[in-house]
Amino acid sequence: PAAGLVRLEKRGRAVTGWAEIEVRPLPSGGTEVHWREDLRVRGLPRLFDPLTAAAGRVLFTRALTRLLSPDGRRGR
Repeated sequence: PAAGLVRLEKRGRAVTGWAEIEVRPLPSGGTEVHWREDLRVRGLPRLFDPLTAAAGRVLFTRALTRLLSPDGRRGR
């Protein structure tokens, strides 16, 4: 498959920011996926950014695992 990049922008009332998903084919025949994001919770000072990032990482890892799973379910 060809390489690709998608950028998602969130402009909600509570959460704003963006996420990028990049997919690259590997010479071995597999695929490499990179996820980058920057999220903000309105009303929270930047002091809470590390906590917001950690929570986002957990949620997006679960979502990405499900998306990449052959049967669409969480891997075990």
